[in-house]
Amino acid sequence: DTAFKIFSTSLLKALPYGMLMTLIGQLGNIFDLASGRPPRRFPPRDWISWLLFALSMIVSLSLWAALFMRQRAIAQGAPVSMRAELATVLHRLPALLLLTILNVLAVGVGFVLLVVPGVYLLIALWMTVPALLLENQAPLDAMKLSLRLIRGNWWRTLAVLLVTIVIVFVFYALSGVFALIVVQFARGADIAVVTATFAVFVISLGAVSTPFLVAITLAIFSDLQSRRALVARRPIREL
Repeated sequence: DTAFKIFSTSLLKALPYGMLMTLIGQLGNIFDLASGRPPRRFPPRDWISWLLFALSMIVSLSLWAALFMRQRAIAQGAPVSMRAELATVLHRLPALLLLTILNVLAVGVGFVLLVVPGVYLLIALWMTVPALLLENQAPLDAMKLSLRLIRGNWWRTLAVLLVTIVIVFVFYALSGVFALIVVQFARGADIAVVTATFAVFVISLGAVSTPFLVAITLAIFSDLQSRRALVARRPIREL
């Protein structure tokens, strides 16, 4: 309920970040379309592809962080400023990049050694970004804080995230069906027109689903902090 309140309250002001993130994620495909080349496949096979991939990841991560700050500010009734948000993100970008690398390595090693630790860490480290941005934690401290918050709440957090994924999947599926209907009416149109139509749908969906995912994460983070504070204040019973 808290997540939906954050999402509905902040959606309009969060849309620019959501659209930019989705657009940046399509940077490689846009370049291919503009140059008349076939779409690239992952992993990239030339230096231009790698450069565009790295650039899109860094910019998307920065916008993702700025979106966290904007939606938290709106939820708290504080004023928002894109200049201030991006300035803060730029200042924290090295730490954010390091945190991302550490998270990927930790989850990757967990999956390589045994699948179960990887799945556990994927959820247990979900709160590292808000811990770093909103609590001004260093990368390792953000990871430790996320692990402490998730401890004892792992299954609950997993359930909420799974419900979120299902909602986003259904939304994408319904929108995809609508896009296919539109394409059917556009039979005989140039391939570029069809590709551009799908690109518009992808950007529109990303602009809405990304703030929704951030709202869910903010709600979970706040809830976990409240639960931890409640446990810390709970008196120790005498044996």
